Amino acid sequence: DALPEDIPEFAGLLVENDKGLVYLPGLLASSALHFTNSNGDARKLIDGGGVKVGGEVVSDYELDPAALKGQVIQVGKRKFAKLM
Repeated sequence: DALPEDIPEFAGLLVENDKGLVYLPGLLASSALHFTNSNGDARKLIDGGGVKVGGEVVSDYELDPAALKGQVIQVGKRKFAKLM
């Protein structure tokens, strides 16, 4: 499937935890993206294969910020965001 042309871009959302990684459920539930209502909902989506980063299904809750920067996150079929 082709990506929509008007994907909103977000900067400054890649907050690293004490391991230097981004907690993906927290990012998806953040007030800026608000792709899910809670971290728990986000974890269920990730576990069910409903979250893609750069077109690839992700199964990890923590990701390297370098792997997220400049990538499109897709949640379900209709929610998209580009991380700057």
